[in-house]
Amino acid sequence: MKVMVARSADKGNVLQTFEICASKEQTVVEILETIQRQYDPTVAFSYSCRSGLCGTCIMLINGKPALGCLTKLSGEQEETITLRPLPGKTLISDLVVT
Repeated sequence: MKVMVARSADKGNVLQTFEICASKEQTVVEILETIQRQYDPTVAFSYSCRSGLCGTCIMLINGKPALGCLTKLSGEQEETITLRPLPGKTLISDLVVT
């Protein structure tokens, strides 16, 4: 699976692509944790409660706002996932906004 992550100004405002093995049961936050641990520790994202209550992990997932802690891969999902920060917020780094 390809995961394209928006990188902030220090990376040139580009989408960085990661090729990872992911199961259909993993959430987007779990996939980002894998990327951070195994591929690039500088990928920045936020999460807190992991239960959809706090809203910290909201981002654009394939162009639609969604919570990364609740969004799982599905059989219908494409082989490429694009992750971008939520627009209209102050960008801190990569997928982290305030």
